[in-house]
Amino acid sequence: MIEKEIQGASPWFGDDHEIILREINEILKSGQLVNGKHSKRFESELRKMANTKYALAVNSGGTALELALLSLEIKNKEVILPAQTFIASANAIKRAGGIPVFADIDKDTNCLDYDAVKKCINNKTAGIMFVHMFGLLSPIILKIKKLCSEMGIFLIEDAAHAHGASLNGLMAGSIGDVGCFSFFATKVVTTGEGGAITTNRKDIFESVKSLHNHGRNLDSNLFDLEGNNFRLPEISCLLGFHQLKRLKEILNHRRKIAKIYFNSLDKNQYITPLKLVVDSSNSYWRFPAHLDEKVNRQEFQKTMMDKFKVRITWMYEPLCHQQPVSKGQNKISLPNSEWSIKRLINLPTHMNISEKDANYILDCISHTLTRIIL
Repeated sequence: MIEKEIQGASPWFGDDHEIILREINEILKSGQLVNGKHSKRFESELRKMANTKYALAVNSGGTALELALLSLEIKNKEVILPAQTFIASANAIKRAGGIPVFADIDKDTNCLDYDAVKKCINNKTAGIMFVHMFGLLSPIILKIKKLCSEMGIFLIEDAAHAHGASLNGLMAGSIGDVGCFSFFATKVVTTGEGGAITTNRKDIFESVKSLHNHGRNLDSNLFDLEGNNFRLPEISCLLGFHQLKRLKEILNHRRKIAKIYFNSLDKNQYITPLKLVVDSSNSYWRFPAHLDEKVNRQEFQKTMMDKFKVRITWMYEPLCHQQPVSKGQNKISLPNSEWSIKRLINLPTHMNISEKDANYILDCISHTLTRIIL
């Protein structure tokens, strides 16, 4: 039955290759490899994507989080976040001098659970980091935003998966005090390595802009802050600009593939997609679903790869609080997160997956489930 090998995500630039190569050549001839016109136009497109007043390109998504947190002055304070996220989210809090506090998630959305967050808030809480898992925007963030306002604490969006996603017309990266994006090679939009900070707060923008350039004062040659070089080079900004110009096309494709999966898996008793959120336009970095407890995930993944050459991934195991770097936190009880991570799978939605490929993957899933269950 093998028709083709389903590969992982790879960068996609549509028909822009020749334009990009010509512009890279212009950059090399100019000698301006950083802080040139391409960073300015990339940041202009970032502001449009997030619908914010300010945007800053930096060298990674982890850097974006760290700089945003440094600007919010979290030293010796607590920041609440999910354990089901990439370790960069928790590490950024620690590197900015704060203390990560892990709260449980909602099984249906894989995003923070409101009641779990509320229980974690105390007089040491500086803010909440809400992770838009898989680019699915949960309405819970609006309740949490209101809670943050009432408690006088900040809300930061880890939007590494959520380029161009929205909820009730609000764009990812504009809902909280600050949003942070990743442009790693497998993300919805990529520059290879890279990240961005978006915000409507001038104070945050001025702080992160200084910090990403060694702490240099924006109005003089003096250095006010203990920053470093976190700038994104011109060639990376060029790639990001061309990706953002095609963002609508990229999102339409991912949503079309997700719809194919939804329509088929809605009838499947062994695989349950995460809840479809009304009034949200998700980016579907990947298409998440939970396997029934009767299905052995390892066997499922192995059969899909060995028999059909389809790679099925899962995220992020072990959970952050169970990683060696999170010393002393591995005994925290997070039942929903622990249940989810054992059952979670991801189906590919990237630009190299055609509608035919999506239907092929679904056929392979049916054959695999029949093989390992019956």
